[in-house]
Amino acid sequence: MPSEENMIDAVGHVEAAVSADMAWTLLGGFDNLPLWLPKIRKSILEDGGRLRRLALADGVTIIERLLSFDEQKRFYTYAYVSGPDPVEDYVGKVAVETSGPDSCIITWGSFFLPVGLSDLEATERYQGAYTSALRYVKTLLETNARKVPSQDFS
Repeated sequence: MPSEENMIDAVGHVEAAVSADMAWTLLGGFDNLPLWLPKIRKSILEDGGRLRRLALADGVTIIERLLSFDEQKRFYTYAYVSGPDPVEDYVGKVAVETSGPDSCIITWGSFFLPVGLSDLEATERYQGAYTSALRYVKTLLETNARKVPSQDFS
């Protein structure tokens, strides 16, 4: 197993003008990735909901395992099991924190060992992907919040 000092830490953050509860409604389901990540077409839960099989738009499949989930603290962690990403020992985290009465900070990040990429390339690739996805989430949440009374993201 690689030492922690060789691991890459890539994180994206966004502040959204919605309650943390509203953001968690969208982000908090381990099976909800197709609702907020357009390149994911389908998520199928297996192993009692602890394993998700993600079907991407290009036909690729990614498998990830839920490691921890905390509804009250609004976060979950997961491990990358298989797929095309050039990583080993990948652990990701999705979290939502209250930052004000009607605002929250959404974080998506991971630490991993890159395979075939420099540390800089890996950090830029994953941090960029998380930040881009979270900008989309922010728009989705804030647009939906202006709709009355629905908070249905499907």
